[in-house]
Amino acid sequence: MEEREISLKDLFDVVWKGKFLIIVMSAAFLLVAFTASIVYDNMTSQITTVVTMQWSGISAGNYPDGTRYEYTEAIEPYIITAAIAKTELEGMNAGDVRSNLVLDPIVPNDIATLIQQAIENGEQMSYYATNYRLTLNNGGLNISVNEGRDLLNNILEEFRSDFEKKYINQRIILDYTNTDFASYDYIEAYEILNQQVNLVDSIMNLRVSEDPGFVGQISGDRGIGFSDILVQTSLLKSLELNQIISRTNTYMLSKDVDYLITKYTYDVDVKQLELDKQEAKEADIQLLLNNYEGETATIIIPGVDNDLTIDTYYQTLLKSIIELQSSIAELQQDINYLQMQIDRLKGEDIDFNVTLQQQEDEAVIVEAAISSANTKLDTIVSDANELLVQYNDYITSSIIKPLMAPEYQSNVNVKLYSAIGLLAGAGLSVVIVLFKHDWEK
Repeated sequence: MEEREISLKDLFDVVWKGKFLIIVMSAAFLLVAFTASIVYDNMTSQITTVVTMQWSGISAGNYPDGTRYEYTEAIEPYIITAAIAKTELEGMNAGDVRSNLVLDPIVPNDIATLIQQAIENGEQMSYYATNYRLTLNNGGLNISVNEGRDLLNNILEEFRSDFEKKYINQRIILDYTNTDFASYDYIEAYEILNQQVNLVDSIMNLRVSEDPGFVGQISGDRGIGFSDILVQTSLLKSLELNQIISRTNTYMLSKDVDYLITKYTYDVDVKQLELDKQEAKEADIQLLLNNYEGETATIIIPGVDNDLTIDTYYQTLLKSIIELQSSIAELQQDINYLQMQIDRLKGEDIDFNVTLQQQEDEAVIVEAAISSANTKLDTIVSDANELLVQYNDYITSSIIKPLMAPEYQSNVNVKLYSAIGLLAGAGLSVVIVLFKHDWEK
């Protein structure tokens, strides 16, 4: 085989003559590599974020109510469906998103080492993560990076909202202040308003015990806390509500006297039945006490000269009859009071001297007080609900919180693959140019 030598100058001349072929092939390979890497990157690109979950019980693998927490099932399909609608992604369903959504626990290195050592020693060790990596394969869903970010944020928001509904305290207070009080008697209007105030008080007292220092911003940029709501309900009770009930009972105000007599008569019958039951129980226990021969128990206390002798069952009987007697006395007082109200309504109480004109005048005052109380209570309930919404959002924001904004993750280094394509095209074209030159010779 004949051997030929070629100088660097001759080699450069050969390559220079084939420069157009080299440029075209290099550009073609660069374009193919760049396009292929972009397409593949779009198909496999991901959006990821890190979420911390810090509710009571998660370190033991439980939800706040004690049910089992499975991170693989934490994000339900209906949560994803709501997030899709919020992101306005048409033609996409929860199944597609769920198959491209992964929630992975993040295990610290020291914990992972301990788990590995426990496995090697044949021991069992349980660890429940509180930090998780949430990854969305936006490439697999054929959506843009921005759409993927929005969808991931909305999934977290819907997950927080669902968690709040299930495990965080009641979000709003039911509002009964839109009731048409014209169709109710004065005593009934008072009961409705009083129950509404009690409902507000019970929820506000609970929140004060949880976080007494919480302050929210309600309408008009007013800073207000749970204790402020309690002050308002207390004033409402002491002013309007007390005025309504005291004037109604003192002057026997009613829009329908016959109905009120019927109602009180029924209440007397109910309480009388309960009184008869309690008196029968009292008689039975009194009989047991009168004929009791029971046994005693002696308790020896070290270091004490006198032993303690007690009869536990006898003491139980005494406690029961005392409770019954107290209940009987209360029922009897209630019956007497209701009977007095009935007599006054019928005009049979000689000590009750109220004219019709007085009743009409007082009814006007009571109706005004009911209207005023209703208006004020409507504002109180509205402020309390707005405060509760802010408080619950504050609670869930610390329980389920992203530690970083959703970030785009590329699985392909486009620049590297493009450079490889360029070099491959250039190298192959140079070989072709040299081979062509050698072949022509």
